[in-house]
Amino acid sequence: MSRHVDPTSEHAAVAGKPLFVRFLGRIGFENITAVAGARAEPLTAYALLVVFVEVVVLQGFNAVTNRPVAFVENPLWLVRPVVLVGAALATHSLFQRYESAVQESRLLDRAGSPDQLREFVPPALGAIVVAVGVGFTLVNATVLLGIEQLYAAGGPARVFRFLVVTPFGYVPIFGTFLATYLTVEVLVPRRIARAEVNVDFLDPEGLGGMRPVGELLKYAYYCVMVGLVAYALAMYGPHVLGGPFAYDELSAPGAAVNAGFTAVWVVAVGVMAYGIYELHRFMAREKREEVRRLDDLAREQLDEPWDIRQFDAHDPPAEYLTYRERLNLVTATREYPATFTMWSQLLVGVMVPKALQMALSAF
Repeated sequence: MSRHVDPTSEHAAVAGKPLFVRFLGRIGFENITAVAGARAEPLTAYALLVVFVEVVVLQGFNAVTNRPVAFVENPLWLVRPVVLVGAALATHSLFQRYESAVQESRLLDRAGSPDQLREFVPPALGAIVVAVGVGFTLVNATVLLGIEQLYAAGGPARVFRFLVVTPFGYVPIFGTFLATYLTVEVLVPRRIARAEVNVDFLDPEGLGGMRPVGELLKYAYYCVMVGLVAYALAMYGPHVLGGPFAYDELSAPGAAVNAGFTAVWVVAVGVMAYGIYELHRFMAREKREEVRRLDDLAREQLDEPWDIRQFDAHDPPAEYLTYRERLNLVTATREYPATFTMWSQLLVGVMVPKALQMALSAF
């Protein structure tokens, strides 16, 4: 049973903390949640605060001022704040799982440059993703949509949501998750290669000691898959489910929405496939080098090189038997950090979001 280490604790020496969580600590948010008795880790606590402001405060203001309440008009509107909390929980879980993967695979002990594996998500990546997101949402609210149009469509609550809640509530959380996902699928496999981690050819599973890393890549994609499924339900649900979930004010998703969903799905799958491919390249290269090293070592220990024309397969030299036993351990190691079951799970996970979107859009 794997042991997860809290990335917000002082024991998380490898994974560290997300950049935004560090920011929350600097402004004293962790102390506020501690006083309030909140047991959630900082990013999840912040997500819950954002949800409270959006769902309770802003929608309560709409109810008091006789304006439409979003989740009353469209119950599936609540999927969005649920996904927000899910993104915070997923980020926290990915940090835990990275810490566990490093420990279970003993990557630091097997690495020539273990420092390459520290500081899970680069602060610069998190800062760039969040900054771009904040900038885009503010430009969208003030320039593309306009304050007057926002006010006319939903009053002060809508203006506040677009100018404050979305850029400074939603974006930091989703941005932190996106940076974490990109790190898992793109940077971690590359770091393992740069850290010169020795493949464990004595791994009884025959995965080179990389199974926890492969599981991490799969789990990260599953988090995105759940988000894509939730997005599809929120977008297509009001036009497909009907009854209390019907919402005529929202126009049916067209070709642009379908294309956008497909693009996000393709990118998510492509990024995951890239990470698996990078691990494959690394493990295949290590296998080739180890086979050459064993061959050179075996030949150096012989008085005369092996000659197939004189080799007696029924009575091989002792050195040859030792060589073959070692070689079999190397060649039996798979070049992908995944079992057949993991491959099956990945295949199903890849197809689920697109299949659901196609089914919903057909109605």
